[in-house]
Amino acid sequence: MAAPRARLQDLTMEAREREKLVAIVGAEDAAAVERFLGGCAMCTLVEAADGADRDWPEWARAAAVLQRWLEAAGRDADAERKLGYLHCTVEAQKAVPSALRPALPQAVARMLKDHGFAE
Repeated sequence: MAAPRARLQDLTMEAREREKLVAIVGAEDAAAVERFLGGCAMCTLVEAADGADRDWPEWARAAAVLQRWLEAAGRDADAERKLGYLHCTVEAQKAVPSALRPALPQAVARMLKDHGFAE
């Protein structure tokens, strides 16, 4: 009987995480983030943002930008590669003075425009 109860708790946690994500970034971006990561979107996103010393809502918005770009191009990649792209964008921004750095979603859009997403 413990297994169904644990699954119910997991679903409740997923629902709470989704509600929080929607409240922060909006329904459209939240849906893109879920497609971007699959599974536990909030857990993975918060861990990645913390590792890069960034705000997770900004990462969520950047993930949504990348996911929509991939979908518009008829492409996909696993979550690890997509997170790697976000990390790469963050690293590239370190060369830019803080006062001049665009927000991460805008930086991702610019990187995609300038460099695309390598296979």
